Amino acid sequence: MLPGAVYTDPNALAGLKAAARADAGNAAPEVARQAEALFLGELLKTLRSSGFGPGLLDGPQAEMYRDLLHRQLAMDLSAHGGLGFADAIAGAVGGKPGAAAMPAASLGGLPRGLTGLPPLSRSPTSATGADTSDFDSQSAFVTELWPHAQRVGQALGIDGRVILAQAALETGWGERLPRGADGQPSHNLFGIKAHGWGGPVARVPTLEFRDGALRRETADFRAYGSYAEAFDDYARFLTENPRYRQALSAGDAAGFARGLQDAGYATDPAYARKILGVLGSPLLADLDRPADTGGLA
Repeated sequence: MLPGAVYTDPNALAGLKAAARADAGNAAPEVARQAEALFLGELLKTLRSSGFGPGLLDGPQAEMYRDLLHRQLAMDLSAHGGLGFADAIAGAVGGKPGAAAMPAASLGGLPRGLTGLPPLSRSPTSATGADTSDFDSQSAFVTELWPHAQRVGQALGIDGRVILAQAALETGWGERLPRGADGQPSHNLFGIKAHGWGGPVARVPTLEFRDGALRRETADFRAYGSYAEAFDDYARFLTENPRYRQALSAGDAAGFARGLQDAGYATDPAYARKILGVLGSPLLADLDRPADTGGLA
């Protein structure tokens, strides 16, 4: 098991739990390192959010890459001595402070569970630019929303995993959910704008491709009372718009994603490829039903 891989990889987490049950004392140093890595990651995230916001030349993937870099930095720091918290934690829980670490991950690699993830387009941020995450982790995002994706997928005849992948792409795994001016969550997981919408809205900055270039704009997005409402409206939005008939009749994940892109669901010219890239991530690969990604490159 690789140090730092645990909190981003459910399989590695299960392995660490099993090791702790078998020999709590010997597992304590690794558990402590994971806790220290989490703390360091949150510290770096807080420092990042206290700056002046994104630069003028930042694209939609820049924040995601910075987040991945800081996670890797936190894990590397913890694996090579850290701030000393790991030894204190290990001692407090009855382990052996300073015990030999398990084999370290390569410094140039990404943590397991994130390897192979494509750059993700961020959904709109709040007007204040603050982090609007309603989820503690990518795993929490999947755990909470998977039942809704399954339900709507069955109703539409679409693999629920590709629906969840689209929600992850639109929101950066729940980290960039639009909020209203009063700070209330919109629960808008699919980036559906408020055209023809009579309900509440969230007006937020967004990024759109116009004439081949990425531009910052401000737009109104639909706001819902819950994630269940967001999924239900997503299903209505697709079924009530004739332009999405081809996507809904595609029969596989790749055809559905291409159909959304061809129908103009998003302005991103690589939208279908990005959805399928997220669909192939480890967090979604272990869910119930396999999906055909059609080899879209």
